[in-house]
Amino acid sequence: MARPDTESRLALELIRQRLLHGDYTSRLPGERQLAEELGLSRPTVRKAITLLLAEGSLLRSESGRLQLPDGDGDGGRRKVIAFLHRGSSVDRETALWRAGVYAAAEKRGLTVRSVVYEHEDDARISAALARYDGVFLLLHSSNEVTPRLMKRIQETDTRVVGLDQDCSSLGLRSVIVFPSGSISKLLDHLRQLGHRRISCINVQEGNPVISSRIAAWRTYVDRHGIDGELCSVEDGATLDQAFRVVGERVRAGWLHSGAVLCITLQAAIGTMRALYEMGLRIGKDVSVCVINDEGMGPYLVPSLTSLQMPDRQRYVQKAVDWMAGLTEWKTPSLVEPREARLFIGESTGPSKQ
Repeated sequence: MARPDTESRLALELIRQRLLHGDYTSRLPGERQLAEELGLSRPTVRKAITLLLAEGSLLRSESGRLQLPDGDGDGGRRKVIAFLHRGSSVDRETALWRAGVYAAAEKRGLTVRSVVYEHEDDARISAALARYDGVFLLLHSSNEVTPRLMKRIQETDTRVVGLDQDCSSLGLRSVIVFPSGSISKLLDHLRQLGHRRISCINVQEGNPVISSRIAAWRTYVDRHGIDGELCSVEDGATLDQAFRVVGERVRAGWLHSGAVLCITLQAAIGTMRALYEMGLRIGKDVSVCVINDEGMGPYLVPSLTSLQMPDRQRYVQKAVDWMAGLTEWKTPSLVEPREARLFIGESTGPSKQ
């Protein structure tokens, strides 16, 4: 076969990139549409398609439509899985889950597509269930898995896994990375430092993860006879809001001694800045710790005592392998670490009481 010219090579590489990144999961558009999308002539696109057909990267059906070959290997279609998250989810946690899914998929030769949805009945969820070999659904609350959505999941052959919420009791395979039982490691550390007053601060909107963390704190202080007060304002989702709402409470005298367990990193950073501006010494006058440091605990000033962020890839790998057909995974099933690692930073110190 003659060597392709420059424009044909360009068309060849552009179409290959689309195939590699899962732009087409079963069949391709026709020559005319491809030429319009690529900004190239139809004869040029036709040459590229002829080369892809010759090497087995594409097939032409009996009806004449272009489609991807089934199966694995050099000529086979790579399995494509979707990572679904809400349009409002552009935070660090979303980025960490996304990176973990992409790394686990790459290890098995799978392609991942990120898909944004806006609500539980979004048509993009149904489209993903119909189009992809597997779907990861990043959840902010188990309440997002409505009976209507669960019915759609059960009716599809696509393999679906919920992330960051335990929905295993609903029949949805799930992966979480911060089991609520690990919170006692933080509280044990504070108690061993002599703290007999451990308060709790939350600045996030309520969801099952937040509620379980607060419940774990409440159970611990009740069991050990420790004093403590809950400050939950639920309107400080951003860092500046967290600083504002915590600052208002600290200036009102809410936290001038003892220790505080922060439910999220935003709450911890807002608390430390507010304490600093009040002239209180973190780790000396007040001890501060957080459940999830999002990888930042050792690098803050002072370094922040925390349950450290685990590697997401390690825990989503089983789900990816199941989506790829490499392993079985019975329901109800939850993948989670046995415990989270404790990092002891400068933000906690002996009680002054």
